[in-house]
Amino acid sequence: MNSPNSTDDTPAKPATIVFAKSGKTITCAENELILDVAEREGILIPSSCRSGNCGTCQQKLIEGQIQYNNPDAAKDLEPGMILTCNAQAINTVVIDA
Repeated sequence: MNSPNSTDDTPAKPATIVFAKSGKTITCAENELILDVAEREGILIPSSCRSGNCGTCQQKLIEGQIQYNNPDAAKDLEPGMILTCNAQAINTVVIDA
């Protein structure tokens, strides 16, 4: 897996993020943070710390799989919730934003 801090030159695989409330489906690299993709596409997700500490960017994951840059940041989340500032889509994900 190619992460943002990786020195591997293998291109990141594509992933798809469906923003259910916004009605937008975006194809991105699987190593892109969901919050960054949302902001680039004009989808408003509240955020503050951008490091997974405050929980402001929490959204409901309706479907799909994500991975975290920092898995410890999400340890206290309710089931089905994700931190978009720290989460990357692994495949097609649907979030309630």
